[in-house]
Amino acid sequence: SPLERGYLRFVERPHRLPTPRRQARRSQGGRRSYLDNFYENFGLAVELAGLGAHPAEERWSDIHRDNYYAGYGILTLRYSWADIVGRPCFVAREIAQVLAGRGSPHTLRRCGPACQAVSS
Repeated sequence: SPLERGYLRFVERPHRLPTPRRQARRSQGGRRSYLDNFYENFGLAVELAGLGAHPAEERWSDIHRDNYYAGYGILTLRYSWADIVGRPCFVAREIAQVLAGRGSPHTLRRCGPACQAVSS
């Protein structure tokens, strides 16, 4: 989707975040579900909530899924198009902080001179 490509283009690659499993298939109480970006070794799912694939009436389904996976130690961060395009450095910093808190040795990189993801 355009939102998933935006995540790759504006957040993940420029800040050199680790590569997650994309559209990771998981079992949710006997039903199949997919996590947009799953950092499996660190129990982190990054979900991209565009209105096309996630209309407002399905929001509760997403929340219930997040709650289900939380019981298994999987934390979910959710971002919209406005986050990915308008605040990509902030998004990268949040993801990197959670990954670090869960044991990732990864070092976040600046995407450019004005990058706000990494403190000076």
